[in-house]
Amino acid sequence: MAAYRSNGAHVHGGGSRRESSALREVVVAETPPGLSWRGHFLECRMTRMHLIFWRAAIAVVSTGCGGLYDYGKLLDTAESESESESERDSGDGAVGAADTGFTGGTAGGSGDDGSSTGDAGSDAGGDAGGDAGSDAGGGDGEPGTIAVDGVTPDYGSTIGGDTVVIEGGPFDESTRVLMARTEATVLSYTETSITVSTPAVTMEGSVAIQVESDTADGVLLDAFRYWADGTGVHGMIGYVQLARYTGTYWTPSVPDDEYFAQVYFTEPTPYRWYDIVVPSLDTCRSELWTTSAVVNVFTAGVSTLSLQPTSGSTLQLALDGFAYLAQPSSLTAGARYSLLSPIGGDLPEVDVADVFRLPSSSPTVYSPAINSSEPPFISQYETFQWAPSGADWVEISINLSNGATSTGAELVTCAVYDDGSFTFDGSQFSSWPSSTQAIISVGFVYDDSSTVLPWNRSTSAIAGVMKTVGGAFTY
Repeated sequence: MAAYRSNGAHVHGGGSRRESSALREVVVAETPPGLSWRGHFLECRMTRMHLIFWRAAIAVVSTGCGGLYDYGKLLDTAESESESESERDSGDGAVGAADTGFTGGTAGGSGDDGSSTGDAGSDAGGDAGGDAGSDAGGGDGEPGTIAVDGVTPDYGSTIGGDTVVIEGGPFDESTRVLMARTEATVLSYTETSITVSTPAVTMEGSVAIQVESDTADGVLLDAFRYWADGTGVHGMIGYVQLARYTGTYWTPSVPDDEYFAQVYFTEPTPYRWYDIVVPSLDTCRSELWTTSAVVNVFTAGVSTLSLQPTSGSTLQLALDGFAYLAQPSSLTAGARYSLLSPIGGDLPEVDVADVFRLPSSSPTVYSPAINSSEPPFISQYETFQWAPSGADWVEISINLSNGATSTGAELVTCAVYDDGSFTFDGSQFSSWPSSTQAIISVGFVYDDSSTVLPWNRSTSAIAGVMKTVGGAFTY
């Protein structure tokens, strides 16, 4: 007789805590394992995809049966923004809210970053603004006023070299432009606009732009935002999956496709998704493993994000802690997704093309034979074989009931090269019980985007995943 079991999970992040919808699993009590799953396998339905935020790690429940499907282990938990930087960044794998050196006024931040950037913004603004404002229109010998009406673009990298147009004036050949108390290089000017190349600075945050000539000066506070340079590394990370079930042993029928998405904005980081799941490619680790990768994340200052595919429905994500999450009703295989301008937040209000793409198909898995009428038997060191497709890498996972763990289930994930064959390292399981149901997934992953994020010159490392999911028994 079948019985129902609930496996509730908690979401904890950004100082909030709530209980998610339960995952439901049908436990088949009277059917001896290893005989047949036709009409007797577990019903695999997910009522809500979600995150489980732990103190040392964030485990991503991408879809599952009572916690028996696919956890992609991610960033360590983000603490409250009120914590000190040392508290946020302490410990292996610790991830805190990113300190951007920006408070919404003249640049703030914490520690040395904040005070230094604050000086650059508020001192330049206060001193120059006082002179330009109160002295303008005074008696003989007093300076006139230069208007600083706007800056395009109003953001750039700390290494400098961004071309910026300042509107206002009047400008002339004697005009100098200071950003964060550092002189910019004037490229050209007219009476009403001046084009400069931004100077390099040591801190990130918002700064004033001060303009001086032989006869006048002016200032615009919080006029330009410096972002920590991310050239050659990543500024977005995440995991977007389309899972397709295979085999005819499911009851009452093969489950529908399942979809999940999570996206993070990060301080410049060299890490890709697999760096947080395993130590290197062609290795496997249990979900109980703790990564040493440290990734600092921050919100974009908006509650929702929109990712527009080249075809199909827009992917809408909602802020949950420091992650933008979605359980969409569809995703478009083979599509490239662009970030639509996040209006009203901290990021520049511009669209960013191709921040991730989904593979056009999920893998054809030859071994184990999960695409069959009966679930295969698998060993602890099973050799997986599939048709390679040129993916950036392949994710292979086995999730099985395991009484050696406190949850009664354990997932081991491998990140491997897309060469068509890999021997699974089952030694990463706490134990390998025989005659036990297992959920297997093999997924193509694209995450090596060449798209440059305009605010800090980093690239996106959001993993687009198409996976084939099947069942098996252990022996």
